Amino acid sequence: MEVRRDMRGRMAKWCASLALTLLAGRAAAQAPGDIVDEVVVRGPEKTLPSTVQAYSRIDPGDELSYEELDKVERRLVATGLFQEVKVRTEPTGPNRVRLILEVEDKASWVVAPTFALSSANVGGGLLYAENNLWGRSKKFGTAVQVSTAESGVFAGYLDPNLFGQPQLRLSVEGQLRSDRVDEYDPGAGQEDPEVVRRTRINSASIATEFGVMLFERVRAAVKYRLMSVDAKSPDPQEEVTTPAFSIGPSQRDASLRLMVGIDTRQNLHAVMEGLNLEASYEVSNPGVWSDFRYRRYGLLYRHGLRLFDEHNLVLRAEASAGVDLPFHQELVLGGNSLRGFVHRQFRGDTRLSFTAEYHFPLFTIRSLSFRGVGFSDTGLMAWRDLPDDGVLRDVNGRVVRGYLPDSQSGLRGSTLAQGLGAGLRLYLRNIVLPLVGVDAAYGVNSGEFRFYLVAGVSPT
Repeated sequence: MEVRRDMRGRMAKWCASLALTLLAGRAAAQAPGDIVDEVVVRGPEKTLPSTVQAYSRIDPGDELSYEELDKVERRLVATGLFQEVKVRTEPTGPNRVRLILEVEDKASWVVAPTFALSSANVGGGLLYAENNLWGRSKKFGTAVQVSTAESGVFAGYLDPNLFGQPQLRLSVEGQLRSDRVDEYDPGAGQEDPEVVRRTRINSASIATEFGVMLFERVRAAVKYRLMSVDAKSPDPQEEVTTPAFSIGPSQRDASLRLMVGIDTRQNLHAVMEGLNLEASYEVSNPGVWSDFRYRRYGLLYRHGLRLFDEHNLVLRAEASAGVDLPFHQELVLGGNSLRGFVHRQFRGDTRLSFTAEYHFPLFTIRSLSFRGVGFSDTGLMAWRDLPDDGVLRDVNGRVVRGYLPDSQSGLRGSTLAQGLGAGLRLYLRNIVLPLVGVDAAYGVNSGEFRFYLVAGVSPT
């Protein structure tokens, strides 16, 4: 009897203890977070404490949970300003804490050479970039590039923290540019695509974009671009010498672009995480002070998945369609946009593309990380409906596009191409250094291998 009573007593105590544990766990899960009395920033040598706190999105009086601490750390890492970030709290009273933000700045500026090496585009230049102007995370960059296909001067300013609000974003950019635009025989199966017509286009442009981020996931933006474009006569040594674009005085091309979408992406050092879905609409007409009339629609999907801690699967899909696009605004594929093929080999007014990249760590030497990448690029390019006489004119009768004689519209004239390959990426953790990479790609259609080198930021 005594043994039974003892067992019943122990069982009752165990059940009571379990019930108390479950209730305590439930209460803890439902308990409100601590109240922040103070936000303290430690460690930055250049970045202003107010900038660090603005990116944390935490102010005195806010409620802070353990889950929110992890979000704060990710927000600070995703700025790209810091090589080290630590976020913790100190108690200041019952259910009250002090938030400590410890950060270590990256070197914020760089002067570096830039290189471009791909089929039909070889060259280089010099880049200066400042990633943290005045300690307020403002960004400025300027570059000069000379290459066989694209040469020019670029300058841009980006404020991702407008008025101290990370939800607001403003950019201004301008460039002087000279493009050698090559058009090739249609088809993706050519081992060495032949240039049919070569046109030189000179342009000067300025653009500004204002964006708003709501709830850290919904992004909307409006962009206005103003360009002066001047096309030269085609190269007389090529097969086709009729102009692809009206020759004469420079013309004004202005457009207004509207974009809205979901964007949860964060670049956490060498790994990109999050989802981006966006739709865009661009219009050019006299109402926005343009000499042209065209429209462009776009849908974009980007997704970064972290795997095995430091591995990264990055997916990108895009659908674009233009209406009455002039020659200099046509959609293109090839080179770095479709590896395994010649730079801007394919042209059209309708484009579908899909890229999958798998990034993985190789080894690290101090702060320099070497990462490998395997990739697959697929693209479909087509003309939807070409004019019967092969010439697109505006309302004033001016030629804005003279198509090649053998151009075909619809699925019959479309091109489907795929490239497979692998590459190497270099990532420097303690400095704001543009991505350095080299890729080797196999064009499935043509059976050709091509190599691509990009070091720095190109004005394009």
